[in-house]
Amino acid sequence: PLPYAHSERLVDLSHTLALVGVTSVDQSDATYLYYRRANHVFTDVGAYQTTAATLGRISGTGNGDRSGAERVTAARISANINAVLGASPLLGRAFREEEDHPGAPPVVMIGQNLWKRKYAGDRAIIGRSVEVDGVAREVVGIMPASFSFPARGTEVWLPVRIDPANTKSAIFDYRAVARLRAGVTPAGAAADLQPLLPRVPEVYAGRLTADAIEAIKMRTVVRPLRDVIIGDVGRALWAVLAAVGFVLLIACANVANLFLVRAEGRRQELAVRRALGAGLGAITGEFLSEGFILATVGGALGISIAAIGVRALRSLAIGVNIPRLDEVGVDGTAFGVAAGITLLAGLLVSALPAIRSVRSAVSPVLNDGGRGATAGRAHNRAKHVLIVAQVALALVLLSGAGLMARSFARLRSAQPGFAASTAFTFRIALADAQYSAPGDAARLLTRALDNIASLPGVSVGAATKLPLVAEARRDTSVFIEDHPIPKGGMPNVHQVSYASPGYFRALGIPLLEGRTFEAPDAEHPRLDVIVTRALAEKYWSGAHAIGKRVRMMPAGPWFTIIGVTGDVRGTSLSEPPDETVFVPLVSPGANPGEPLWTPHDIAFVVRSAGGSAQMMQRVENVVRTLDPTIPVYAARPMTEIVAQAAARTYFTLMLLGIASVMALVLGAVGIYGVISYVVSLRTREMAIRMALGARPADVRRMVSLQAVALAALGITLGLAGAVAMTRFIASLLYDVSPTDPLTLGISAALLLGIALAASWLPAGRAAGVDPALALRD
Repeated sequence: PLPYAHSERLVDLSHTLALVGVTSVDQSDATYLYYRRANHVFTDVGAYQTTAATLGRISGTGNGDRSGAERVTAARISANINAVLGASPLLGRAFREEEDHPGAPPVVMIGQNLWKRKYAGDRAIIGRSVEVDGVAREVVGIMPASFSFPARGTEVWLPVRIDPANTKSAIFDYRAVARLRAGVTPAGAAADLQPLLPRVPEVYAGRLTADAIEAIKMRTVVRPLRDVIIGDVGRALWAVLAAVGFVLLIACANVANLFLVRAEGRRQELAVRRALGAGLGAITGEFLSEGFILATVGGALGISIAAIGVRALRSLAIGVNIPRLDEVGVDGTAFGVAAGITLLAGLLVSALPAIRSVRSAVSPVLNDGGRGATAGRAHNRAKHVLIVAQVALALVLLSGAGLMARSFARLRSAQPGFAASTAFTFRIALADAQYSAPGDAARLLTRALDNIASLPGVSVGAATKLPLVAEARRDTSVFIEDHPIPKGGMPNVHQVSYASPGYFRALGIPLLEGRTFEAPDAEHPRLDVIVTRALAEKYWSGAHAIGKRVRMMPAGPWFTIIGVTGDVRGTSLSEPPDETVFVPLVSPGANPGEPLWTPHDIAFVVRSAGGSAQMMQRVENVVRTLDPTIPVYAARPMTEIVAQAAARTYFTLMLLGIASVMALVLGAVGIYGVISYVVSLRTREMAIRMALGARPADVRRMVSLQAVALAALGITLGLAGAVAMTRFIASLLYDVSPTDPLTLGISAALLLGIALAASWLPAGRAAGVDPALALRD
């Protein structure tokens, strides 16, 4: 559960556009305002946006701030978010409604960790002003460390300040969270909201019209907030849980086999005890108590190892995008579940030999005495069934790990569209208050790029969006001049990134056609754009895109395509390349008459043959020389970004690999144990065979073939199970079929080889029997 009161009633509100296949569209200010005021299914609805902020010093004090400017994860939230979530500040208060309107005094809430780290935990900070993006804002509240809404690491909250009198109904850049009324389901809430959607244009006029809503088949979607936060990682976690379950079943089968072996060795003892008056309850209780003791000791050891192992796995998962990973640990709930499963497993593995012992007739065992030459088929059938089950489960698990391994290898070989080696990146953020005049930001960025480029052996570029980095994604409506939008239709949405002329060379993105941007002109920006091959193929397949025109706003200026680059992966190596439009870093305003615009949060890419650590320090000094208040953050090699793009697949593969190795070891031990026991029971039979002329090689072959036959039956059943089960991890695979014959074949051959190896030692022991000694025994 999420760490909020009655979190099962918290839901996320979004839309789908069925006509164009878009599955997730957020809220516009108009849809949010109308849903909030007209719905009948929520106690309240809140709006928010994720962003970043630059923190400066506390006004009026010289000792409250222990560092300079710092870039932190932030969010803009409506004043009622705290009430919707049921979260209270640690100190101070939440935002008031009157502070959530345009023109209200600037306020801010900060997180407990930031408060302690940057402001030394000074309680007197409440009521003081802190510089946020160059604006002095009064600190009204400190949120507890457990509150990280809407994303992990959020440390600053600002009012979202939606203006009901000036809405932009067709710009969907707000997220919405709501609390369901008691008894209302997400499906019921969606049914209540859908009739409201076409009425939004009646109250909030704009480019979103009722005809457009119907034309694009816009529908409301209500999902539990927990599912939205977890995202698609749930599939990987379920796959890992299934693997752990298979290992548990294999272990249970193994231990059950050992119990059966012990019971076979005690058949005569148990028969004598029953003949002397021992009740069935006493016999059964002895087996169950043994199972309970072994399960308790093993479970206690396992939980202790798990507590250490989880911490180790969390440290290995740095950079892996698994939501709420920092909350994972062996807590009371995990301990209780593990203890319950442990005791249940102990009961199950000891029940089978107990049942077989009490059901066996006493007289035949006593009459048989020591005269039996070999064990009967019935006595071995249960052990053989367990062996077959172990092999089948191990094959399913090994096949899944093999598919993930092949998928990871394919993912690592996928081309990101740029050259990551010898390049590193960092971001800077310009405060709006300090760079508000037209041309200020453009001049600062131009000087920074020129000064960095003057360093020996360096090429540099800048852009708002780097490949394989999802945080800075900017999906925007793009209008194509020779592809007019049908009446009532909506423009296509593409990735738009602002880039400098040297960006493509610094990142190693190939130019396939045309040219790159010219040096930026802060006074007279050019109306040029560059597009990726994917976008050019979408609209002008087989023709030249050079000279075509696009624009990002209905009334904005037309930009001419001057170049086509190679395809670049947008947010994931496993996703198709983005259809991207690159706009000059210095661009004219979106509408006629607006001043030129330059982004204030920029990623720099520097390519240098020298060591990146030393060069990074020199580059930081260049930037700070221009403006010491500019935060330089998110510095890392581009190779790290590429590695993180495959980190989740690698982490899942590692967990499945651990489970697969355990399954193989347990399977080998199980086969070895049972075959060794069967051979010990057949010692006299082997002696007779060899006395009658059988060679040691014949005896070894007979024993090994028995193990191989059991393994082959298990592999046959396991292949059927693998074909069925691996389909559940199909969504986790990249460029690999869930029924890949090579992976299934290698897995089967490996298990067959392990079965043969596990039987080799017992077979050698059987072949080395001295017939005379065995017959005398």
